[in-house]
Amino acid sequence: MKDNMNITHDFLIDKLKESRYDDNEIKLILDGLTEDKITTLRVNRLKDKVENIKDTLSKLEMTFSTYKTFEDALTLDEYYQKDGYDRSTGLKISSFSMYKDGHIYLQSLSSMLPVLVLDPKEKENILDMCAAPGGKTTMIQSLCKNKANLTAVELHKDRFEKLKSNCKKQDANVLLINKNALDLDDMLKFDKILLDAPCSGSGTLDLTNNRYKKTFTKELINKCVVTQKKLIKKSSHILKSGGILIYSTCSLLKCENEDIVDYALQNGFDIDFCKIKNAYDQFSLGSSVNEKVYIKIFPNKIWEGFFIAKLIKK
Repeated sequence: MKDNMNITHDFLIDKLKESRYDDNEIKLILDGLTEDKITTLRVNRLKDKVENIKDTLSKLEMTFSTYKTFEDALTLDEYYQKDGYDRSTGLKISSFSMYKDGHIYLQSLSSMLPVLVLDPKEKENILDMCAAPGGKTTMIQSLCKNKANLTAVELHKDRFEKLKSNCKKQDANVLLINKNALDLDDMLKFDKILLDAPCSGSGTLDLTNNRYKKTFTKELINKCVVTQKKLIKKSSHILKSGGILIYSTCSLLKCENEDIVDYALQNGFDIDFCKIKNAYDQFSLGSSVNEKVYIKIFPNKIWEGFFIAKLIKK
């Protein structure tokens, strides 16, 4: 393992210290941000069955791991996210028909967790506030057999096109809106909202590539915090009383996570604990999670750095 203290820079370490991590936790995070991530995928139940995909992978002699409490998630033991292929054979996931035809979707385990904590149900009115590229959006309808009343919003045109393409590819029935979620009419009311907020991405940085130093900046973090607060406040206006809000980021910084939850508590929300403990048990998250208030995952070979809180509108 490389000396991570030498390949990163002081700014990241300073931000982690500001976020109240001790030296051991910072080392774990930095180690995780240098590891190659094993590829994980989600079976799209709108087009296929989990057992069929498992049979196909076995016939291709691809080894994989499963999660007994969420069988749609499969980890491909020899494939890596960074380059997308098996280093021993050169086979690329993107070349398989099951991927091209939308039977599977490449998605990290961390990215699946917010939807599992949301616990979407058929006929519920659900909003995905910042939806592109669509992994969580399509997962909602996969779990709901396309019977949720799902709206997905994305501001940026290029990302919106990617969202639209993924929904079409996976046969997900979604009302797609290309606009800023902040401009949604306050007359709209949803049972559940998923806010996977724009963030600094501090939990998914690649410390083996110095390019991250140009994008992971104080200016980016400050901009994200402003946007996160605006989105939380907006969600309080368009969520029904007693409705559920899932707030998630791929950041590990307190200013983008715990501080935003505190801000939400000032804007009409309480913390809902029930699903957090279930997710903790379901994925055996171990010591990298605070199961009492929120989920915080440290990056490693399998998991990306992530934060998830479940809030309920008063």
